Amino acid sequence: MLHGNVVNESNEALLGATVRVLCSDSVFVSGTITDDVGKFRIEGLEAGEYILAVSCVGYINLFLSFEMPEEEYTLPTTVLKTDNVILEEVTITGSSFIQKKDHLLVLPNKTQMKHAFSGYDLLYNLMIPGLTIDRGKKTVTSMTGNATLYINGVEADVREIQNLQPKDIKRVEYYVLPTSGKFAGDAASVNYITKTYRSGGYITLDGWQNIGHLAGDYNAGAKLSNGNTNYSFWAGHNMRSYDGTSMEKQEDLLFPHYTIHRKTNQTGIDYYNNQQYAQLKVSNDIKKHNLSASISVVRDATPHDKRQGILDYEGYDLHHTGSTDNRENESMRSSVNLNGIFYLNSEHQLKIRLNGGYTQNDYVRTYTEEKLQSLSEVDEDLYTFDAQVAHLFQPNTSNSLYSRVTHFHNVTSSLYKGNHASWQHLWKGETLFQFDYTHKFGDKWTVMLSPGASWLNYKLHGNELSGSWNIRINTWARYVPDTKQWMGIGFSLGNNQPDISYLNTSNQTVDLYQIKRGNPYLDNTTLYNWFFMYAGQFHSLFNFQGKTWYTLNRHNISSTYFLEGDKLISSYASDQSFNTANIEIAISSRISKNLQTNIGLKYGYMYVPGCSGLSQKNLSASFDVSFFIRSFSVNGHAKTTERLLDERTQVFRKLPASYGLSVRYSGKNWMAEAGTENPFTKHIHYREYADYEVYRYSQKQASRIYQQTAYVKLAYTFDFGKKTSHDSNDVDRSINSAILKAK
Repeated sequence: MLHGNVVNESNEALLGATVRVLCSDSVFVSGTITDDVGKFRIEGLEAGEYILAVSCVGYINLFLSFEMPEEEYTLPTTVLKTDNVILEEVTITGSSFIQKKDHLLVLPNKTQMKHAFSGYDLLYNLMIPGLTIDRGKKTVTSMTGNATLYINGVEADVREIQNLQPKDIKRVEYYVLPTSGKFAGDAASVNYITKTYRSGGYITLDGWQNIGHLAGDYNAGAKLSNGNTNYSFWAGHNMRSYDGTSMEKQEDLLFPHYTIHRKTNQTGIDYYNNQQYAQLKVSNDIKKHNLSASISVVRDATPHDKRQGILDYEGYDLHHTGSTDNRENESMRSSVNLNGIFYLNSEHQLKIRLNGGYTQNDYVRTYTEEKLQSLSEVDEDLYTFDAQVAHLFQPNTSNSLYSRVTHFHNVTSSLYKGNHASWQHLWKGETLFQFDYTHKFGDKWTVMLSPGASWLNYKLHGNELSGSWNIRINTWARYVPDTKQWMGIGFSLGNNQPDISYLNTSNQTVDLYQIKRGNPYLDNTTLYNWFFMYAGQFHSLFNFQGKTWYTLNRHNISSTYFLEGDKLISSYASDQSFNTANIEIAISSRISKNLQTNIGLKYGYMYVPGCSGLSQKNLSASFDVSFFIRSFSVNGHAKTTERLLDERTQVFRKLPASYGLSVRYSGKNWMAEAGTENPFTKHIHYREYADYEVYRYSQKQASRIYQQTAYVKLAYTFDFGKKTSHDSNDVDRSINSAILKAK
């Protein structure tokens, strides 16, 4: 077996370099590509004299003569020199999308890099087909699900990847259903390959301010590199405050001998939320391992969420009255995260993850309607823990086995005070055993089989332990007829546990007639999924990706309503299924170096089997366009109306069309951007309705936050010392809670 590694002049590993072994007369013998640490191996070579041919986009081809002994042989490090002419050729005229056997390699051009201030912006500018970038919400999704983001193979948070400087990014890899052990288990993976520096540091500041209603997001960060060790610190504050929201709602409560009709008109809504966070992270990266440790603190508070309404009762209970609904939330979460990747040798890799956290949640709600004065005050302590041990065995380029054991654990204790006093103590755990075996049949076929099992269990204080073993299967086959296209077909079987906020016996008063109640007897949801995908590059300027899939959620957990005396009870049930059939198409076009577009088309059919009234069809389209001129970039986006049937609430929703425009100026180390959302629309309404037999409603809501808004954004980075690579701000600012809340 022949071993070797390929680096550039800066001693950085080159991923995806083509390595060929030729006879002395230049006849091809065997070949492969380098992995993410620049290493390669080639089997089946007989003893003799050969020529090693190494090539990589942007580098000068290299040819070396060597003699292969009868046993294994390791070549000296192969160094490729940068080819500036080739780089310029690719940047201006070549295709920036290169289809590899198992992923799409994207080479950013100079224009795309110039008009991006962060790795997040660059990902949007690349216009990768099938990959949806919402820069406002900071989400990245693919046709196969949420995409996981990596920097040089190390996972980074999708929402906070703002501080990765584009000029440090050499290329981007996009994996759909990845087979590599580092990305195995992801629905999709995006890996930024960046330059690596060993000294210096930087300070970065960015701010986003909304115009139309009060909202802002302000962040600061710093990084210091010392050899193989990096230290980074992040902190930030965001807030949102608005009023002027209006909601009209009509309800029917169908009791056995009478019906109550209720009309609600809410106009006095006053909302304010703020959040602060800080994180310290230390990482150490050498050839044998990649280690990181971080500690973070997040505070999230909603000091007031006030709603005033006018209620008109008709039918059995005829009267006119008013209501007030005041809510307060405050959460404080601290967490520790430890990660390690160990490269044992050329065939074995070990990955260990350990995360732990503690969250204190406080929730207060008061509701007043006529003589009813309801109070709910909840104090919760939530402990979370998850760990994973994974092992990758890759004896050759055609076979790999990725084995992993993962455990998730939650322990929550909630003290309810007020009208419905109780104490709820719940622990919930999930242990997964998974084995991913991948085999490549020549250059065209790849098959992955992933059997597994999971142990799901939870126990609520005063109730019996609920536990079950479940089978997990994920299998698919990929066919690559040529370098321009690929197609795949697959099936998966999985399961989900109920949300921790559902598993309780608590009651919460919603209004004069309605009570919300938890359900500790819910079944686990079984998930079935069948899919077919196709991706192709029909022209150097056009890229296409399409997917059709069908999902079946058995024992789907959804909202349910039933009567109990003179009260309407809102709770959860798991006695129905929820199915969807979907078709999705994405086409990206790089019309010129200054103009590019991304078009998406979606069709979906959602339904509940056995319930003729619970079905919905949806056809929607989206469009993104970017135009670059000198130091300015103009981005526009639009999305058509959507009609959805929510699988959790079984509510029909109509989402209005939306559109927006932004203009950005990019300087050397700073950026300024101004944008607007729905600038010509004054009355955007979100509509929804539902029918639960004993209860039905229709609702129309409008808010200042949905229409005629604008924003300005500024960002600046100061580098000091020798250049250091820019990291992502990967603070997880989400807050989890098991509190049952009246809504």
